[in-house]
Amino acid sequence: MDNTCLENWFWFGPNHQQDCILYSRLGFHRSLKNELFPHRASPEDKEGVLNNVLAALKGLEIDPYILIGPESSRDCQLSAREVFDIPEVLTLKAGEAVFIGEKAFLATINIHSHINFSLMGPGSQPLEQFQDLVAIDTQLDKRLSWACTETYGFLNPDPIHTGSGMEFEALLFLPGIIDSDMYDRVMKGLLAQGFAISVYDTKEQKDEEDLSQQEIRSPFIQLTYTVPLGVSEQEGLEKITNALEGLMKGERATRERLAEKLSEEIKDKSWRAYALLTHAQLLSKTECRSLISDLRAGIVYGSLPMSSAQGILKDCDRLWFGTETLVRQALEAYPADQRSEKLSKSLRSKLVRNILSQYHIEGEI
Repeated sequence: MDNTCLENWFWFGPNHQQDCILYSRLGFHRSLKNELFPHRASPEDKEGVLNNVLAALKGLEIDPYILIGPESSRDCQLSAREVFDIPEVLTLKAGEAVFIGEKAFLATINIHSHINFSLMGPGSQPLEQFQDLVAIDTQLDKRLSWACTETYGFLNPDPIHTGSGMEFEALLFLPGIIDSDMYDRVMKGLLAQGFAISVYDTKEQKDEEDLSQQEIRSPFIQLTYTVPLGVSEQEGLEKITNALEGLMKGERATRERLAEKLSEEIKDKSWRAYALLTHAQLLSKTECRSLISDLRAGIVYGSLPMSSAQGILKDCDRLWFGTETLVRQALEAYPADQRSEKLSKSLRSKLVRNILSQYHIEGEI
């Protein structure tokens, strides 16, 4: 895969909310006038829509960009899934595509709607880029005719995307809420406000050797909010902002309480994770991610005083999303008959060691 896809790392930039919000995405769903919705369209119909949408996107002069379709290499699809967190890229069919551009611009074509374009960034940054998103919408509106009415607004295949078509997604890190068993209460409160919240799904990352291990609920949480019909975009933005601020305030307060109540347990788990990640010679995918999660938790709890907390959090996130892509690329340097699961584990551990060994624990051990 073209390394430019990895070198951008656009959402790993400065993030003052890094302890709670890894990234977020704000976008619009749009469908074309007089065109069948994707789930009703033939492959030929979808190809026609795809060509029209791509012509409009290229008119935005977003360069460089990467276009991923069903014919793209599996490595390319997996890399986009892992680095940019786009699950749909693994099941693309004829006439469907994912467009990845600079400055955190992403667009899926003929998947949920004819086009879902968004801006992705660290923390809640995309909320501050709402006017940039509107400007893109305005430019596309000059090149494409949307399906819309005065009564219902923009029309899309899924009724929840009818109206403004605006949707927000975020990946949160909430070990305090999870460790204190507050997850169900928090989920019910957010559901009552129209949010969807779920434990981040990484089942496709699971190793065969780990399938028998008991599932441990991850502190990585996905939050989604679709602005409903009758609610303005500004009202939606305000609701999202208030929800995020409330979650971060509650999470940080809960961490302080747990850091005292479970001090030794949290410290032991995170210090073990740091020791293994910086010294292990073989790491499986699942073990690597589990240890990174434990290390990240220890840092945000304040139980693992590192030489550069912000720096190591940033690298933990890079490793969380990019390790498997980099391991696959490293494997390509070896003859096919030498590639094995053991070699993958060795390359993975070496990559992690090289990145994390630059940090050290401060104070007395």
